Amino acid sequence: MSFLRSMWQRCFWRLYLVGKDLEGNRYFEFPNRGGDRPKRIIQYTSDDDMLAYVASGKRLPVQWSAWLTHTRRDAPTIEEVQADLAYRKRVQMNAARLEAKEKEERARLASQTAFQFSHTLRADIPKHVEPPLDLKKAQSDRREPDTKAYDPWAAANKTPEAPQSWIPTARHR
Repeated sequence: MSFLRSMWQRCFWRLYLVGKDLEGNRYFEFPNRGGDRPKRIIQYTSDDDMLAYVASGKRLPVQWSAWLTHTRRDAPTIEEVQADLAYRKRVQMNAARLEAKEKEERARLASQTAFQFSHTLRADIPKHVEPPLDLKKAQSDRREPDTKAYDPWAAANKTPEAPQSWIPTARHR
């Protein structure tokens, strides 16, 4: 019986149209000859589209890619794909709105702190005080080299280095 069935499927197998996405790509399902789950394929609107999806940044809808990989049992509907697209647009608009709000806040804080900083600089520094020029010169003259510093090579040079034999110790168990 399986021989007749396999011959029938080889000669008369059919593609079953499952659905379309918003780009116009069509998704098909057909019985697998040797397996238990059906094969799922995509037919792009043109051959150039296939190259665009494979090589460049164009992407299939997430719902359809999940269906193609058998992660999802049922094919998505057009309404579901449209709802997901509307959700993505809302998220992008909200992100742009939050970014603009944050940029305004940063600009406002930067101008406010610059204004406060300039006022504090003017109030704190008296104009008649000059820094002493001889201060750095006096500090550099006071420093003397440390003659009692520890020299690690002094102890190493006293004893001659000679190779010594090494005898490993037995391990006690």
